[in-house]
Amino acid sequence: MKRLTKRTTKGQIMLIMFLLVVPLLAMLLLYNVYMLQVVNKKITQNNENTIYLYETLLEQDIDSAQYYLSNSLANDRSFLRWNYQLNTLEVYMCGQDILEKYDDYFTTHKNTIGILFAYSQRYNKFRISYNGVDTYKYKQKTAIKDYIYKIIKENKISSGWSIYDIDGSRYVMLILKNGTTYAGAVMNFDLVIKPQDKLGYKGMDLLAYTSMDGRPLIYEDYLKKNGIEIKQSKRNYYISGNNHDFMIVQRPFLDGGINQLYITHYQGLLNYMDISQLILLAMSVLITLALPFIYLILRRTYFLPMNRLISTMESIKEGNMEAKMSENYTIDEFLQVSKTFNEMIEQIKWMRIAAYEKEMEMKNTQMQYLQIQIRPHFFLNCLKNFYALAEQKKYQEIQNMILVLSDYLRRMFRNNSVRISVSSEMENVRNYILLQQMSLSNPPSCNIDIDTSLMDFQIPPLSILTFVENSVKHGGQLDRNLIISVRISLIKDESESFVCITILDNGMGFSDEVLGKINGTNGELDRENIGISNVKKRIELIYGERGTILFSRSNGSCIEIYLPYENKEAENDSTNRR
Repeated sequence: MKRLTKRTTKGQIMLIMFLLVVPLLAMLLLYNVYMLQVVNKKITQNNENTIYLYETLLEQDIDSAQYYLSNSLANDRSFLRWNYQLNTLEVYMCGQDILEKYDDYFTTHKNTIGILFAYSQRYNKFRISYNGVDTYKYKQKTAIKDYIYKIIKENKISSGWSIYDIDGSRYVMLILKNGTTYAGAVMNFDLVIKPQDKLGYKGMDLLAYTSMDGRPLIYEDYLKKNGIEIKQSKRNYYISGNNHDFMIVQRPFLDGGINQLYITHYQGLLNYMDISQLILLAMSVLITLALPFIYLILRRTYFLPMNRLISTMESIKEGNMEAKMSENYTIDEFLQVSKTFNEMIEQIKWMRIAAYEKEMEMKNTQMQYLQIQIRPHFFLNCLKNFYALAEQKKYQEIQNMILVLSDYLRRMFRNNSVRISVSSEMENVRNYILLQQMSLSNPPSCNIDIDTSLMDFQIPPLSILTFVENSVKHGGQLDRNLIISVRISLIKDESESFVCITILDNGMGFSDEVLGKINGTNGELDRENIGISNVKKRIELIYGERGTILFSRSNGSCIEIYLPYENKEAENDSTNRR
């Protein structure tokens, strides 16, 4: 077998750089110095005209969105009704109507607006619509929604189109108000019509946007990577970049507090060449003719081996941990990288298995502790009810309650699963309400409305019963009967679907102090609210950031639980693994 000759990457690159860069730079340097002033003047004038053209299109989009929001707040029936007394269904229907109109707007207006939102301060309802399914990632959507909710609550809204810093990114936003109702829009500069839309970053021209103080609103990574500095200049243009290879022409767009930058690669134009420049260009062309040969050398000794390495890494990234890097290379560095990488992957596979098994063991232990901790709360209440009935000598009621309770306990002790079906959980709720109706002088009632397709949907046990029990314990009043409503429905988002579980009652509702605690992310609850705390922890353990639970007041207590919807097979597989 013929022995392969090994060479170093450093030697190959030094040879290629010497053959290509040194003579080419010398020729181009003479050419660029000679044509500097004329080329700069012409490029600046052309770029200013281009900026003005795209500025007109952007201004039309902004004016259209602002007029639409102002007109909606002042004249749209759904926006106006949010300012008056409505029942829960009417509030919800108004929100849905607003969302449908926002979606219609995005369908008929292919402009730069990425988000339209509406918020009712009176009913604490937030509705948001996105211009396209992939316009924003899930994390961005959550950060933007939370930030808008926060600044409205704290009354920190700026007038007109303003720039807001949200989770490390900057967004241009407009928020309008009419009574207790807000409407707003968020610009998405990825949707702005730009000359680079067809050519991408590799094109000669790049239209970018920054704030007036120089903070990028788009292409921040590109500007940092190329060392493009945003600054105020007395001239119409300035030169920037890591190698001073970019010309920047800027023009303020004052209505939106935006600065427009037109960035072009700094180079000459054939239209301004004389004989001497043509001679220099011919010499440069001769050097350029050597590029195919240099490319072949690079491709054989560097590009192809590197592509094979990258392809293997991508395969491993997608989950194929059995992929191996080839060790058949002529360059010593590639051979060493391949051997080291293969050994490292074997170690990672072993460590991943060990770490996963340990994590699942700890997670299951914590879940079992939380479920055991929450159950005595209900059992103690039942014992108190038996005691009260015994004092009143209501022996028949005690016997009936014992039968209902025994059936309830049989279900509870028989089921130790991390998740159970909606139908099983609701059967526990019905038994609990029946127990309360048998023991209380002013018994509660429970209205249940469940999408029949969700009866087999898997949820954490006691996730609904805990809040029903909490409503009975804290929501009862002497002057009226307690009514509890449980609704379970499927909500479809642009990227995924969620099951919404809503528990409402007509009681006294949560106090501001309690709402502040239970809606907090890190706040520990006292023992009076240990059931709520445990449900929140279990949802976080099972679903992570995809599971959400919200507490509010709406003529009583209101709890909204949003769980990611999965098909039945996926749920069963997940349950079995646990």
